[in-house]
Amino acid sequence: MRVAIPGGVLRLVAFFSLFLLGCGPDFDPPSELHSLRVLAVHKDVPYAQPGDTVNLQMLWEDASLKVGRRVRVAWSGPCFDPAGDLYYGCFSDPSVFGGMLTLDQDTTSFTMAKDVIKPNVSTDPKNAPYGVAYVFFAICAGDFALLPPGGSVSFPIGCKGADGTLLGADDFVAGYTSVYSFQSFSNNNPVISGFELNGQALDATDFCLGDQCTALAGSVPAGEVMCDSKAALCVPTCADDGDPKCTGYRIRPIIDKTNAANQDEDSVSAKLLGRHVGEQMWINYYTDAGGFKSAVRLLNDATAGWNDDYGTELYAPKAAGPFRVWAVVHDNRGGVAWSGVTLQAQ
Repeated sequence: MRVAIPGGVLRLVAFFSLFLLGCGPDFDPPSELHSLRVLAVHKDVPYAQPGDTVNLQMLWEDASLKVGRRVRVAWSGPCFDPAGDLYYGCFSDPSVFGGMLTLDQDTTSFTMAKDVIKPNVSTDPKNAPYGVAYVFFAICAGDFALLPPGGSVSFPIGCKGADGTLLGADDFVAGYTSVYSFQSFSNNNPVISGFELNGQALDATDFCLGDQCTALAGSVPAGEVMCDSKAALCVPTCADDGDPKCTGYRIRPIIDKTNAANQDEDSVSAKLLGRHVGEQMWINYYTDAGGFKSAVRLLNDATAGWNDDYGTELYAPKAAGPFRVWAVVHDNRGGVAWSGVTLQAQ
């Protein structure tokens, strides 16, 4: 029996031993951005039919002290149905990574293979046959390099500095996104319509949605906010620098629960279980200054349904100046949407 694992984004930092921490020094929460980071990959078709063209877009930010430096972006070709549906089964396929170094953009696309859906090996007809495609990505504050097989790093792409040495996770991020294909089953991306700060809906010109965020993200320094005319985007600095002792400012993206895309049924699970199963949906919050009361919030539960209390509280940074806040909405079937805003600490 083949078991479908929800699509998503995974930083391949396991190859750099960052998740093998054990006991040691404290590390910044994942929601606090202080280095080169990929936040999400959006697929315009989260569940693709054979022959569909799937367009991908990456949301990333260079929140290092070297903001503004050159950052390279690369994508692999698609890898279809690796053995056991394991992403690392793609590493030995030269057609996947051979052209990865030639791309340098935040977007890419691929065509789902027409034979991607394999016969169902299960005797239970409720198990829907499916196929999966993996696309790998990498961002590098240096130059990409193909790594020889059999080395200490399993991922076949590395990032080298000017002196030729391999750069670490602060300067190099690699990962994958998966796209599943089920005959006759589809999925919508979540829909964000706005952004709220302290219960006040911001003007449409004060935040970004989806591909509007390209100019706000990446390696471009955040622009100053003119607080005389944009007071709603300005907060006082806090000496405790993002700590819960600071005043909390309520933030959340505006998401309409009556929109069908935000209340999708998990149709594959519903077929298997013979009852209604809603999507699991959640929001990841990120900032490059300050902190949050809770950086991950439930949006929709598979059985309990919608959670109206999906916002969080932002704690201001100590340093005055502009800073970015991101809200990335996920569902458990590969759907993604994001919104971002630049605020000013003064």
